[in-house]
Amino acid sequence: MRNNSSKIIIGVSGKNGSGKDTVCDFIAQEHQGIKLVFSDLLRKSLSVFIHDIGRDDFSWLSTNLRKRYGQGILAKGMEKEIANQKSKLIIISGVRDLGEFRMIKKYDQGYLIYIDTHIKTRWQRLYQRGSKADDQISLEEFIAKKEQLPSEQYLNQLKSKADFIISNNTTRQELREQIEQVMQKILF
Repeated sequence: MRNNSSKIIIGVSGKNGSGKDTVCDFIAQEHQGIKLVFSDLLRKSLSVFIHDIGRDDFSWLSTNLRKRYGQGILAKGMEKEIANQKSKLIIISGVRDLGEFRMIKKYDQGYLIYIDTHIKTRWQRLYQRGSKADDQISLEEFIAKKEQLPSEQYLNQLKSKADFIISNNTTRQELREQIEQVMQKILF
């Protein structure tokens, strides 16, 4: 069943460190949208119990929620967040499973953008940023552990279903140009 809401819903997917939040922030700022983040739903729960939240913690909670309640459990929470927003343009960072993809596509104007970035570039960004408790690991550990997390298992399928794929391997300016090309197709 489609949602005939006048809202434009843009989901942004990609592997860890690909630039999802950068893309979402740019769209929200340049096009007067509201950014929502799937992991914020998890962060609220985790922060009740632990202080230094790592990527493994997010993955563990989301995996267990999906095992218990099925794919799309986070999408149910996000739908409530979307309904509470007055903005016509909602940009959602961190689409990670097919249930979340299906939720976005329920909207008449629901789109998925996939951010494609080389693995070494992603690792370097995460290592330098260090925003999660377990981001500063070697490239080898990143490949062996973080790329294999259960929360990462559907990303290749999402890439194949994306309405748009943006490559984020060069400059910020080139990234902005690609985003604007996509937004011109969505908005006009």
